[in-house]
Amino acid sequence: MKAALVNSGIFYCYLDDFYSGDSEELKTNAIFQEMRNYMEKAVRLNVNDMFNDALRVTRIEMTPTERQQFYDKYIKTLQLSISNSGDASIVIKVK
Repeated sequence: MKAALVNSGIFYCYLDDFYSGDSEELKTNAIFQEMRNYMEKAVRLNVNDMFNDALRVTRIEMTPTERQQFYDKYIKTLQLSISNSGDASIVIKVK
């Protein structure tokens, strides 16, 4: 599509010129896709590796049952926190 526009000497056009349906939905879906792409590149965290590393560093041993209970109570409930400046961090929800 871009090549066809450039070849025709059209370097800028409005989305509405080509799409007569619900452009808000199209725009929202495009933004979501780009945000997903950004997160895929920027955020990589394996909670199992994190938990195993924490146990190793602290030299704490847990039975499989204790590990599962801890995992269910704290790791599965990790939450995203976003500051006013837009910085995101993952926080452990301690009950």
